[in-house]
Amino acid sequence: MNERKVWMGLAVLFALGGAVQLPWAPSRFGGVFFLALAVGCAGEWYVLGKRRQCRICAVLSVLGRVLFGLVVLSFAYIQIGVIGRGMQPNPDAAKADYVLVLGARVNPDGQPSAALAARCDVAGGFLEGHPQAKAILCGGQGSNEPCSEAEAMFNYMTGAGIAPDRLILEDQSSNTIENIANARAIMEQGARTAVITNDYHLARACRLMEQAGLDPYGIPAPTPYPGQWVSVRCREYCSILGLMLTGRW
Repeated sequence: MNERKVWMGLAVLFALGGAVQLPWAPSRFGGVFFLALAVGCAGEWYVLGKRRQCRICAVLSVLGRVLFGLVVLSFAYIQIGVIGRGMQPNPDAAKADYVLVLGARVNPDGQPSAALAARCDVAGGFLEGHPQAKAILCGGQGSNEPCSEAEAMFNYMTGAGIAPDRLILEDQSSNTIENIANARAIMEQGARTAVITNDYHLARACRLMEQAGLDPYGIPAPTPYPGQWVSVRCREYCSILGLMLTGRW
């Protein structure tokens, strides 16, 4: 098969995948990621057609294939770690004195998004089964959120019957690193810890827990929508790759 046809086919495939994901906010990052891949594949199609007339295009065609191969290999490598870490809770999490429940988007009506509700449900189940533990609810208020993520989780979990005195609010953070750092400042030194977040986010969360000097024991909450599966893993790929490239992984 003509190599240019392969690249154009990939460009069309990625463009369609991106267009499908763009309209829905929870999957929008995946849409942008796929469209970026589509642009790259279309660029490779173009320079392959010009490589005999243009020396620069010949060099770019080789570079493009190398970069695409690196993206595919690194994506697969990272996803193996993400999926493996998110399949089962770490049994040592049962010893935790504090479980960090990491924040996610709050809906305009003040209710947790599906991803955040899944984390709260898992946290509630953990607290019911482990009476020695308390939960630190992590997450500040974003510009498009009616309240802090910690407050939304508190209202949701107390409404489900969890005692308020077992919930500690950390409502100043804006990302996972701040979630963990601010929670660490709240708890007693030497306390045993675990972290609850969605399965796709757990590998990165555990790594950041370890870097903060906390027990990196993870408890996964499920990905709420099948249609979100690809998008959130594209986002995690970019986040983890960024940590790797900056020496923080």
